[in-house]
Amino acid sequence: MDYVVAIVGRPNVGKSELFNRITGARASIVHSQSGVTRDRLYASCSWQGEDFTLLDTGGFDLSSSSELAGAIRVQIEQAIEESDLLILVVDARAGLMPEDQEIADILRRAGKPVLVVSNKCDAPRHEYRGAEFYSLGFPEVLPVSAAHGIGVGDLLDRIIRAKQETMAKAAKAGPETGEAVESKQDEAIRVAIVGKPNVGKSSLVNRLLGQPRMTVSSMPGTTVDAVDITFTYEDTEFVIVDTAGMRRPARIGERLESLAVGKALRAVKRCDIAILVLDGTELPTAQDRRIAGYIRRNLKGSVLVVNKVDLGLFDGMTREMFAGMAKNRCKPVAYSNVLFTSCVTGQGIGTIWPEVITTYREYSRRIGTSLLKQVVDRITDFSPPPRDARVFYCTQVGTKPPQIVFFVKDPSKMPDSYVRYLESEIRRRFGFAGVPIVMEFRPLRRRGRTT
Repeated sequence: MDYVVAIVGRPNVGKSELFNRITGARASIVHSQSGVTRDRLYASCSWQGEDFTLLDTGGFDLSSSSELAGAIRVQIEQAIEESDLLILVVDARAGLMPEDQEIADILRRAGKPVLVVSNKCDAPRHEYRGAEFYSLGFPEVLPVSAAHGIGVGDLLDRIIRAKQETMAKAAKAGPETGEAVESKQDEAIRVAIVGKPNVGKSSLVNRLLGQPRMTVSSMPGTTVDAVDITFTYEDTEFVIVDTAGMRRPARIGERLESLAVGKALRAVKRCDIAILVLDGTELPTAQDRRIAGYIRRNLKGSVLVVNKVDLGLFDGMTREMFAGMAKNRCKPVAYSNVLFTSCVTGQGIGTIWPEVITTYREYSRRIGTSLLKQVVDRITDFSPPPRDARVFYCTQVGTKPPQIVFFVKDPSKMPDSYVRYLESEIRRRFGFAGVPIVMEFRPLRRRGRTT
């Protein structure tokens, strides 16, 4: 049974700090600006041998009528719906606020167990601060300091006790009627969705998932956290990461956006395939090229997705022309395939998952040594390298990405132009579309000789 615990509360009471303290990692951005967390974040947690899933949500701002605040409220309501236990975080320093009472009323109507956590009790003598929160009508108020870890162990004990009580009730009621879902593969394909701000990344995630799991807004920079979402498509499991839009470092004026970009870059580091989203109404920019370079340097597979085709491509270009331009301007990943989509009409969305699966297969592909050597022998026979850089032997030594070692007479004599020629010919014969090929050149060590 997957036990889900959601952290809710008004803005700036320390929800994300508590989330980070419990998960033991900075999985959520913590910043003094209110409203930083916009989407709900998931983390797998374990305490005293018991597992549960923890959700962090955006600040419940009931007073705002803005588009963004409304979208955040939808996220919180969905989190409440899918949770087994709700943790209402309040600010012990600020005291009981009218918004706390309004949120408590909403949680009470949900009919789920609620624990009130009085945060910012930074010393044992501050426990009295939580007394006034009993007026919210819930039986327990737990004093904690997320910043210093005070009381968090007691909170975790209470979460586990609530889980065990829920499981005991479920066991008494009989087996669940739902069917167990078996894992379709040993590991999920991790997909990072990256690009400049406001190119439609979150809208693309919504279309891919078929449900509004991400907060979408027309305001650039809406997505701040990198949010992991598990999804299954035709028996293949994915973990999708939506990320903050990447601006040039010179334009990152606030520390908050700097944190968001850092999380986006880390999302690339831990993915298998990166979907680089481009805006079809404008030409790819130097920033798109920089992001492509980051994907290439981290040796990830990639797919180029040109979004907003419903608005027409830049300057009336054909798709073939734009695809060529995209590959040229995103040259570090020019080996990637280009797809054209519209998140508004749904055009082309159905081509993305098959392309990601194909790219992942290429990313994981291994060529037998005998076949690889036979092909490389033909390549080098047709256009030999310099005499001092003669290739004697080659073999693929790794995958994700493919790694090929060439044993040559003198690696220092191998020209860069010939390395590019080898890679081009290997791709022409074997494919490897959408993935980098790591090529290493080592000196051939003769038997009976010392080096």
